[in-house]
Parts: sequence; structure tokens; C-alpha cells
Amino acid sequence: MVHYPQLVAQKTGEGTYDFNDNFIFIKDIIGDSDLSFANLETTILASRKPSTYPRFNSPPELLDAIKSAGFDIISTINNHTMDTGKAGVLATLDELDERGLTSVGTYRNKNDVKYVVRTVKDMKFGIAAYTCGYFNSSGSYINNIPTEGMGSQLNIIDTTSVDSSFEKIRVQIEKMKQEGCEFITIILHWGTEYQKEPNSYQKKLARKLVDEGVDLILGSHPHLVQSMEFLKSSDGKHEGLVAYSMGNFLSNQRFDILEIKGTETGMVARVTLDKDEDGNIAIMKAEYIPTWISLTGVEENADYKILPIGSDYVETAEKYDADEKSVKESLEWLRSVMKDEKVTIYGE
Repeated sequence: MVHYPQLVAQKTGEGTYDFNDNFIFIKDIIGDSDLSFANLETTILASRKPSTYPRFNSPPELLDAIKSAGFDIISTINNHTMDTGKAGVLATLDELDERGLTSVGTYRNKNDVKYVVRTVKDMKFGIAAYTCGYFNSSGSYINNIPTEGMGSQLNIIDTTSVDSSFEKIRVQIEKMKQEGCEFITIILHWGTEYQKEPNSYQKKLARKLVDEGVDLILGSHPHLVQSMEFLKSSDGKHEGLVAYSMGNFLSNQRFDILEIKGTETGMVARVTLDKDEDGNIAIMKAEYIPTWISLTGVEENADYKILPIGSDYVETAEKYDADEKSVKESLEWLRSVMKDEKVTIYGE
């Protein structure tokens, strides 16, 4: 996300911006992966001036930095998807295409395939993304914004009904399976903002998805990191991994503004897979890399950096000349929400 102070900080000239420095300490981690995902919680409509909360529209240069950081697949479906209307949805897809970034969750046409298939190292992945919204007789809404007749071009699930949400996703899961996808990832914009624990909707939907054979669930929206854990299917034959919320990776949400602990903290969920001789893919390792959004300076001299935090917070603070107390608090937050012993800090 790009809030107003970030726009000021990243401005390089009249109508020009550069966000590359935000990612310089994290890009090696992202770039070293075989496949990486990010949630783009803004629109990119270059014909309109950049804007921030409550309706986000960010400069195209943000995508240049995301591309340079090494991301591959970008979820474009969340509660800010309709912030600049239909034009913003379509323009964002164009800007992503122009940079060779794959989008998932929003589509130009109602008959477009509603998921992405990607083969990496002889593993065939199916990826779909959804956000919670509302439906009534007049159509669908995201964040109380009407979808302007685009409902069939947006992957929206019901904010209140687990069953109807599951059924909508299940249709696409079956199609991915029929296409031969061996590992299914669902990206979900769900949950309650500023809550440290996943709510009952998240838990129930995650259980249904794992029962249906989903292997990985990547969550966002609460703006706080929530637990990352393995779930066994009800019949005990399948195991999936769910990251209920990965927190804030890049934003200006901070404790001194919101007075909510954990809003400067995020994580990179890192999953290592293996395919055996029988063609079965298993998650061999589930790790998380704690991150903290460092901010120094003010206004046009402000400097935002995403810092990866190692298991030794003192060492991390010294390496990046960062505030030791804040780095420690971010690390402690991550440790406090991670309750599954099979999920570990990267490098430990």
C-alpha cells in the first residue's frame, strides 16, 4: 500500500516517483525464490492523479519496483480493487501486463479463466485469489463500492457466508485439478482488520479448503500478522498450510499514527516443496521471515525500507542501523502468533 507520506517520500520530480529503495534489503530473498506472490492493495490508473486513503491510486513506478524486487504473481483482488472504478481495474491489468507481471483475481472479460497455472521445476501450480465482498439484488460490492457490472470479472466471495464462499472457490479448484494442477494455492483477502487472531470465518473456510485438497492458503487484510499453521483434512489424508494474515509488508500504518501494535510488522511466508518419484508434492519446510517497515526522516526526506529480521534482533538492528526496540517488538510479535512447531523462522 502507498499512503500519502510515502508518495511524498518517493517523489523524484513533477509527476515521477521511484519506489526501488523500499525493497533493497528484501529483494534478494524474493528474487531467490522460484515463484513469489504479492498482494497489490491499490489501483494503478496513470490517467488520474495518485491518491491515498480512503481511495488508493498509486503511480505506475510502484510496479517497476515490485518487478525489480523479483515478484512473479500479483493478486489484484482486495477491498481496494474498485477504488478508481472499472477504469482502474482494467488499467491496473494493463500496467501489470506491460511489465510481465502475472495478475490473478481480476479479469478483463467475464469468460476469462479465473485462475493462473504455472509450471516450475516440473511442478504444476494452480493459483486463484479472492476477496470478501457483499451481494444484494442490485449487484456486488467491494468495500461498499459497487462493482459497476464487473461482478463476473472479479473473484468476490461472501463476507458472511462460509458455505457460499467455499462453493464459489470449489468450482475453480475442480477446474485446476482437471487441468492437472498438482499444488493448489488460494490467496484470500479476508478476516477482521487489526485482529491478532483469525476469526471463525477464516478458520471454517480454511478447513473446508484443505478438505477439498488446497495445499497453501495465503491471507491478507487484517494488517496484523496472524498465525501460520498446518491443517489436516477431516479425513486425515491431506495436509495444507495456511498463513491467515501476513501483516503489512509496505505501508505507512504505524503505531504512532494508529496506536495499534503490530501494524509496522509483516512477514514473508517461505515454503519449500519436494516432488517424490511417485509424483507426489509435499511441503518439506514452512518458514517465515519477519519484516519491519523502517522509517527515518520526514516528508520528502523520509526513507522507507522493508527490513528482514533474523532470529537475533540485535544483529539485525546493527546490520541496518535500525531502531533496536522496534525490531525486537516485531520479532516478538511474530513469535507470539506462531504456534505450530513445524513453522519456523527462516534460518533457524
